[in-house]
Amino acid sequence: MEEEVEVFWNWFKEHKDDEITLLIEEANRELRAIYKGVFIEFNLQTEPKELIVTPHGVREFFATAYALVNNAPQIEGWKITACKQPMEFYDFKIDDIEFKLSELTFMPLESDEYPEDIAVRIYHKDYVSQEGEKQNQVIEGIYRILDNLLGEESVAFDFQYIDFDDMPHPKEKDYPLSTLPAFVAHKKAERKNAKQKFPKDDMVLLEGKLESLPTLLATNQGLRYYGFTKEFPYLLHLTLNIKQIGQNGLPNGNTDELYLIEDIIYSVIVKEKNGHFIATDTFKGKRDVFYYVNSLESIEKALNSLPTEPVSCDVSYTVEYDPFWVKTTAYIYM
Repeated sequence: MEEEVEVFWNWFKEHKDDEITLLIEEANRELRAIYKGVFIEFNLQTEPKELIVTPHGVREFFATAYALVNNAPQIEGWKITACKQPMEFYDFKIDDIEFKLSELTFMPLESDEYPEDIAVRIYHKDYVSQEGEKQNQVIEGIYRILDNLLGEESVAFDFQYIDFDDMPHPKEKDYPLSTLPAFVAHKKAERKNAKQKFPKDDMVLLEGKLESLPTLLATNQGLRYYGFTKEFPYLLHLTLNIKQIGQNGLPNGNTDELYLIEDIIYSVIVKEKNGHFIATDTFKGKRDVFYYVNSLESIEKALNSLPTEPVSCDVSYTVEYDPFWVKTTAYIYM
């Protein structure tokens, strides 16, 4: 894939002075050949001109956008940016629907269970509750405004919930949408672990059943809203295939070595402050263990510390670049 990325950027270098409409069409065609889910946009109002690699707000593809930009060379006359950044807002229309920042408002939505969540309801006079083209156009326009106000990364990852309506109901207190960036910044600063790169683990143990077999889950809830994900971008997924299991699919017999393997990984990654424990998920003779780690070198150190020929289980692993911790959201926000 690195060679294909290099080919793409070399192609852009050769064609960067082409007619602009043709260039953006061809650039997206070339990009689709190697990466799905990301797109090229241009900002021609700046000097130098700006090429933006955008996932259009889809969380799963932000890592792809950053990987592409991180491997971009210097290109004369162009600035290469990952994701749409906050920028000056201009009123616009989608068909006959007007979008004026001065006419839009929002209301914070509070949760007693999760008081640190960021959730809002945004009001636009033309919003309709019935699903269809008009509703889609209003939502599309609102998200364009949010991208301008906050940048698409904030829109995708800072909010736990965004709702829409046409106007506030009685007793609902709304605020100008232009104040939303300040509201988001305030909520993030209020979070108890906002400035903690290594917050205290908050372990939650859960038991359930799947396919009539028990499943055991341990998750670290101390990393909700974590603000330093990009400093620990590598997802280490260990799979321990347990050799001795009972009819219920859980470990049967001596589990000392199994726990030793987990303790070694935890010690090298967490205790040495190389990363964070996310979860263990045990089901049907298999235990999946998840960590986010600061570097490939730290992962190599942890793996090299394991027993070379464990008796109780077979160990396999994968490593993925996931700087926004998208792939483990279901564990972190249970």
